[in-house]
Amino acid sequence: MFTAPPYCPSPACACHVSPVARWYAKKGYYRTRYNRQSVPRYRCKTCGKWFGSHTFLATYRQHRPDANKLIGELLCSGVTMRRTAKVVRVHRRTVVRKLKFLAERARCAHQEALKTGKFHTTYVQFDEMETYEESKLKPLSIALAVRGKNGQVLSAKVATMNCHGKMAATSVQKYQRRQDTREQAALAAMADVSVVSKPAITVATDQKKSYPNIIKKALPHAVHVAHPSRRLPANSKQKDPLFWLNVTCAKLRADLARLSRRTWSASKKPACLQDALDLYVAFSNGYPVW
Repeated sequence: MFTAPPYCPSPACACHVSPVARWYAKKGYYRTRYNRQSVPRYRCKTCGKWFGSHTFLATYRQHRPDANKLIGELLCSGVTMRRTAKVVRVHRRTVVRKLKFLAERARCAHQEALKTGKFHTTYVQFDEMETYEESKLKPLSIALAVRGKNGQVLSAKVATMNCHGKMAATSVQKYQRRQDTREQAALAAMADVSVVSKPAITVATDQKKSYPNIIKKALPHAVHVAHPSRRLPANSKQKDPLFWLNVTCAKLRADLARLSRRTWSASKKPACLQDALDLYVAFSNGYPVW
């Protein structure tokens, strides 16, 4: 709870770095427009700057900070950005700004959580899933690493790639060849895994040929186990060796509208997809970013 301003918010003021005793004076209140809350105001005795208690909050200057939690939960629950704006009764651009703000907080919270030792593990499952931006002629890849014991998401990195199959020629003709950054994304995901890995760690993947080199480069001490890619029948009693990874991929497709198999709400930029993934990681792992 806010009790007193910690320092003067003006960088040019001497009390910004080393505030002296009784450096401020309380000067009334003002009311916020979104909930009519009384907010105390202060005045710095050194530089004369006026400020309020909300000046020191991460949501300072936001017109609707009360909508952050609802917007974040809707975006991580299969709702599109336009429908989120309609439900919350805000403009679509507001939802875009809220996504960027919450994603930045989510990235910081995730890095702090990785460093605390909460996610230390000896078993990780890793693979890539595909989606696209704007059109299927512009595919994207998501390098995904999850904890093999409970499915906690350790990393999700977006990469661009070239179109393959029957649409490859059309993609090159319309958009030219794209830069393939899948290896860089996989190495970035493995870098997050290295933060939480114990001395003896096993990384389980499918049999993609590039994975052994990537894992050896990022985690030289890791044991790599490659499982064959095959779909088990519904009534099979055989255990899926990449169960938590496949469940996480299914949840991503269900909970992020832009990742649905057949959708008109695909990401327009890879950076926006990365923001949505970072927010979902915080939502899934339970970080308080609202």
